[in-house]
Amino acid sequence: MARSALFRGSALLALLATAIAVPAPQLPETAPPQTTVFVEAPPPPPVVPHHNVTEHGPYTGPSPTTTGALHTVVLAPSIEPKPAPPEAYAYPADGKLHADQPMPFMPAGGRGTNGTEPVYRVQSDFDYQSLALALYHEWIELDLFHWGLATFSDDEWEAHGIDAEERNLIRHMADQEIGHATVLSNMLGPQAPKQCTYNYPVSNVAEYVDFNQKLTRWSEAGVYGFLGHLDSQPAATLLLQSITVEAR
Repeated sequence: MARSALFRGSALLALLATAIAVPAPQLPETAPPQTTVFVEAPPPPPVVPHHNVTEHGPYTGPSPTTTGALHTVVLAPSIEPKPAPPEAYAYPADGKLHADQPMPFMPAGGRGTNGTEPVYRVQSDFDYQSLALALYHEWIELDLFHWGLATFSDDEWEAHGIDAEERNLIRHMADQEIGHATVLSNMLGPQAPKQCTYNYPVSNVAEYVDFNQKLTRWSEAGVYGFLGHLDSQPAATLLLQSITVEAR
């Protein structure tokens, strides 16, 4: 027993020696105190005034003409086609870099890539009239989507296989038009076009859906057509975002 106790004592001493040899854990350095600053987000821009469904009725204005269109001095009856300028073929498209890079991994060139703050407003007559046309599109779609939901009964919708969930999608698309009309109005300024009153050539759900498809197609196609010609590329970017959401 005494010998066994002696061995146990020796083992304990060995463990103690090992424990003493282990360096004490190093406490991490205390980080300097930091101050968290909360910055309130700027308030969202006000939504443009609108009505979900305008007052509909027969047209009582003057006969529509093109003579009342805005105009200045007209330089020619049409724009003559011209050959491309020589510099359009000057860039050596060989896959190599041909100019100093403004920053790492950033090739030279491009529009709106030099760090200048973008300005989201129209910059020319072409810009203004193009965005005004797009805003007219948004106004009529806002009214048309809500008008169909308010005009046709649930039974009429159901008879054409359009249930409540799908009608909610139409309502959602209508509400999206409020945001689209707001961003266009803000880029156009205080003289931006306002809502009109509309008459639609439909008498049932099938005609309504068909008319919606035709209206939205030429609206989207028109915007895609003039986007690349806008002088204001920041405005074109916002309009592209809105029209792709709408197309989806």
